[in-house]
Amino acid sequence: MASFEQHVNGAVVASGIAVVPLYTSSIIDVNQSLVLLGLGMLGGVLPDLDSDNSKPIQISMRILSLFLPLLAVLALVEELSLIKILSIWLGAFVFLNYVVFEIFFRFTVHRGIFHSVPMGLFLGLVFIFVFHDIFEYDSFFSTLSGVFLFFGFIVHLVLDELVSLNALGLHIKKSFGTALKLYDKHNIYGSISLYVLIAIMLYSVDIDIDVFAKVYNSFENIKL
Repeated sequence: MASFEQHVNGAVVASGIAVVPLYTSSIIDVNQSLVLLGLGMLGGVLPDLDSDNSKPIQISMRILSLFLPLLAVLALVEELSLIKILSIWLGAFVFLNYVVFEIFFRFTVHRGIFHSVPMGLFLGLVFIFVFHDIFEYDSFFSTLSGVFLFFGFIVHLVLDELVSLNALGLHIKKSFGTALKLYDKHNIYGSISLYVLIAIMLYSVDIDIDVFAKVYNSFENIKL
């Protein structure tokens, strides 16, 4: 598989390339560009969150447990006092770090169902829901946020598969095919459950389909 540094660099470069035409076409502003770039980078490390023996991944989990609560409290900044906001942030950090992630590590295996295309799609849909229904962004930017998270996730899987092919093409590693997969053959019930969750999210999440047309047009208008 690719290294942690390669995944971060790959996700940042790919997301940066995707952000530029959107910004130059005035579809997004500077602040939104930074958010999308951050989501692309986040998606680029998410598939390896089930690797609890990796030091960089452990650091990423700590950062994630700080970042996600921060997004939530920023949405409440005008409604609550500073003391309450800090209390919520600290409580959410402790809960994510020592409860949610500990349970996650206990019940996942590396390169299992979490390291798959449908998981990336599911997490993208979750972020659309979070941005739209919790942070109250408009459906267009919320959808774009989920798309960028999914994009970074896929970049991670593609990099792992490319590394599995061997740079010189001399042989194919045993890990080939374990990254960019549509289901986990060792966890069929989990794979089916994941697709059921995706169907539920597709039905309930407010997705702005105009995003895809505008993204396509922004790339089409770029002059090389």
